Amino acid sequence: MKKRTIFLISVLFALFMNGCKYDFIIPVTVPPVDNGGNPVSFSTQIATIFSTANKCIACHKPGGESPDLTATAAYSQITSKYVDAGTPENSKIYSIPSPTTSAHSWKKYTAGEAALVLAWIREGAKNN
Repeated sequence: MKKRTIFLISVLFALFMNGCKYDFIIPVTVPPVDNGGNPVSFSTQIATIFSTANKCIACHKPGGESPDLTATAAYSQITSKYVDAGTPENSKIYSIPSPTTSAHSWKKYTAGEAALVLAWIREGAKNN
């Protein structure tokens, strides 16, 4: 009986020690946007994030997931539902594919792309 108790305690101790694990989460720092004093351009900087390397438009295209992020429809689709000018950090176009959240299951922005999208929203989300 004593051997069985010692064995059971040893097994429970081993399970406890293996079950206690902590993964350190290193926060992603968003780099500042240096655009040379010029405003962030939707057509040349933001829209290209969605289409570069088939990142977003693989799913967000006509007949696919909403919003349609192809070049012809992206601005009207994004600004109608996904931009919150009052609190830019809460804008869905920024927060869902952000590298600091896990809300988007497929592709995510890089830290630089996230900073660019946030800067564009803070500047008024203009169609320029």
